[in-house]
Amino acid sequence: MTDDPAMWKPRVDPVDIESLSEREQRVFANQAKKWGAPLANHQIYARVPSVFHGAQGMWRGLGESGHLDGALVAILNRRVAIVNGCVF
Repeated sequence: MTDDPAMWKPRVDPVDIESLSEREQRVFANQAKKWGAPLANHQIYARVPSVFHGAQGMWRGLGESGHLDGALVAILNRRVAIVNGCVF
């Protein structure tokens, strides 16, 4: 991992949030409220709505299923972020 902020830019430009549906805009507004800004990886996913909704559904399903402890879901989230090249 590099300390050069220029290297943190994704290879794919994030979606223009204002061009999204009201439902998708609410997701990003909630992320900004919770974490201070919309999540970069979700801005990439949102370029293809079916991928965006699939990712949202996966995390919602993991959270609601009760099959995985919350700590394990958090570890899984970090691992997915690393695979996606998310810098956090």
